[in-house]
Amino acid sequence: MALGVGRKELVMVGVLLTGTLLAVLNLTMLSPALPAIMANMGVSATTAQWLTSVYALVEAVIIPLSAYLVGRFTTRQLFISALSVFTVGSFLAAIAPNFWVILLGRILQAACTGAVMPMVFTVILLVFPREKRGTAMGVIGLIIGFAPAVGPSLSGLLVDSIGWRMLFALITLLGVIVVIFAARVLRNYGNFARTSFDVVSVVLSTLGLVSLLYGFSTFASTDNMLITLGLIGVGIVLVACYVRRQLTLEQPMLNVRILKTRKYATAALVVIIVQAALMGTEVITPLYIQGILGFTATMSGLAMLPGAVIGAFMGLISGRLFDRFGVRKIAVPGVVVAVLGASGLARLGIDANFITVVLTYTTLVVGLQFTMTPLNTWGVNSLDNRVIQHAQALSNTMNQVAGSFGTAVLVSVSALAPLLAPNASAFEQSYLGDHMAYITTFGLMCIAALVIIFFAREKKAPAQASAGSVERGEELTDYAAGIDGVVADATTEENFGEDRIYRAVDVMNREPVCALDTATMKDVIRLMDKNQTSGVPVVNAAGDLVGFVSDGDVASYLGKTEISLLDSTLNIYRYTDDETSISRLKDLMNLNVMAVATKRVVSVSWDTPLDEVCALFATKRIKKVPVIRDGKLIGALSRRNIMRSLGEAIDVLEAQSN
Repeated sequence: MALGVGRKELVMVGVLLTGTLLAVLNLTMLSPALPAIMANMGVSATTAQWLTSVYALVEAVIIPLSAYLVGRFTTRQLFISALSVFTVGSFLAAIAPNFWVILLGRILQAACTGAVMPMVFTVILLVFPREKRGTAMGVIGLIIGFAPAVGPSLSGLLVDSIGWRMLFALITLLGVIVVIFAARVLRNYGNFARTSFDVVSVVLSTLGLVSLLYGFSTFASTDNMLITLGLIGVGIVLVACYVRRQLTLEQPMLNVRILKTRKYATAALVVIIVQAALMGTEVITPLYIQGILGFTATMSGLAMLPGAVIGAFMGLISGRLFDRFGVRKIAVPGVVVAVLGASGLARLGIDANFITVVLTYTTLVVGLQFTMTPLNTWGVNSLDNRVIQHAQALSNTMNQVAGSFGTAVLVSVSALAPLLAPNASAFEQSYLGDHMAYITTFGLMCIAALVIIFFAREKKAPAQASAGSVERGEELTDYAAGIDGVVADATTEENFGEDRIYRAVDVMNREPVCALDTATMKDVIRLMDKNQTSGVPVVNAAGDLVGFVSDGDVASYLGKTEISLLDSTLNIYRYTDDETSISRLKDLMNLNVMAVATKRVVSVSWDTPLDEVCALFATKRIKKVPVIRDGKLIGALSRRNIMRSLGEAIDVLEAQSN
């Protein structure tokens, strides 16, 4: 898989993802162990559930601080320190003499997860070039989606065989291994802007989120609805005050202004709706399978397993497809599948077949996973790299609130059944409640589908002209007439003002020298000599980038004592050391350029930020890259172009200072 990153970056990503997998596994493995912990520690179910509830609360409180932490500490410092705290918390839980020590261990674990997860997402997004971020997000989604699928099963096996303490002992051992490995191979990445620590912001976000999430979590089971509604109201007010304060601070702890970016705001809105629907449905479905259909808890877990496993892989596939086709061609079919799955759940009867339930639930989850990865990537790609850590912190916070809200809404809707059908039996009321909850899920998915269809749009590519030319703005470049170059469209999508992001399109050579894929090597060598260039992109008649040929390719061909080549007519050419250099040169002159050119071209998209281009030059040790837009060559970017732009920027800054 060509991901556009070097070996060192891949090793770093592997370490970060291993820590992420450990955190997610830890989150999902505890539920099967709760009955054993209750019996061993002598606590009630109401008390024991705090081991899961406090995890979500602490994580939600820490996540808004993650943007500050990412700017305050280096990648190594934050990851190794947080994983060390995580490991200490796991160890405390493993040896805990009473319930409250276990709770303390879970709090330490949750604090680590809230600090590290947004940082991991941020670094991985920055490591991969924008045109490969869909694949990167798919890999993250695969790990995060797969862990919940195997976590409960693995936990149940361990609890039944060697006891609940071994869960935490295993997590402790894995944590130590990850910390040691990270200390050896992890390196710092990214130059994140530092933000100031604002005590008022921390107090507002902490109290606001705790009130909001606790209110949502107790909404369906409270004995005093006034207190619950009061907590939700206080939470909303405090969160609103927190947002307002971030807008007034010169250096906000969480940059909420990124919601003004239409693409990111659209993606965030859809993901919030989807998250609310998914989390609520995950609570209702086991209740329906066990309470209405009469199956065991094990069967309800098996019913949800295919959706978790297949959905995780669908996230990876949709990410790779997004890199090729963009957001709309992937997200629209995905959300349509999700709507079909939700409609199937809404039509389930009181005596539905178990297989039907599995298929409809799996359809919903697969559609949602196929939708979320492209949308998340599309939204993040619309932002400046300098605020990605804020985007991840904001998205994770909103997802936490959306999950709690969705669960509260669907459970509360389910609880309305006795009011709507007071004369029905308890069994019929239970079915009616689950049925109404599924209808609510269907409604939420329809809203998400409408938002995607009307707002998830990309700027249309320039229309293709006749077979021998390609349109670029007002001009036509006739490739068939020669190989003199192309002219790029100088327009840009956004005006960045003082904080303008310099991208490849701003710095590149807009009239790059290029060769047609029908040219001979004789023509290409003369072209390179005439323009004093070390390499040229190769394009087809439609302007699509299909290869790159360099002076190194020519030298490699002439210097080999034996070489086999396959030209465009599928003829195999083999040259051995009994040929003279003159005869080898003559043979080279007659070859089609594609017989020598590199097919897997390292290129950059027109909107790639300049810092990413520089990182690519350093990683690949190259001097020039073609610039493409929708697969078509629109320019070329070299180190010389970058140095020239830096000189111009220095002149502008000096002029402003004077």
